[in-house]
Amino acid sequence: MLFFDKVMNEDLQEYSSLKKNLEEITWALEGRCNDIDCDKYAYRDLLKKRYKSVLKHGFSCLPSLKKEKEAVLRLLSLKKFGKFRYKICGACKKKVDSLGKEYTIVSFLRPRKLRKQKVYEYKGLAVHRACKKKIPVPTGWERGF
Repeated sequence: MLFFDKVMNEDLQEYSSLKKNLEEITWALEGRCNDIDCDKYAYRDLLKKRYKSVLKHGFSCLPSLKKEKEAVLRLLSLKKFGKFRYKICGACKKKVDSLGKEYTIVSFLRPRKLRKQKVYEYKGLAVHRACKKKIPVPTGWERGF
């Protein structure tokens, strides 16, 4: 059992780092690039002096970012990451891809008292966007954010 737990933990760490990398790439493709070689940062000194740069943002980094995104998505589609990537929908009991556009989380909150402090208990369900309205609110809970 220890060997299996160690392998599972290593896979989870690798999946988490790849998912974080994919999020950074997606943000960069949306225009919030943090690449040092990007034109946005190469001309930041000129922008501070209120000069407008000649090259547009993304001119040098977009092709490489698209290739990186494709490579990371291919890595995340490996069989060993399937148990982390695919969830069971709380409404229809079918698989939902956690990296896909149809994936969303329905959350519920319940207030609790803990040592004279008001805290909230959280419960989240992975569902398809189409199944989101089908989930009833459990007794004593309220819809979360």
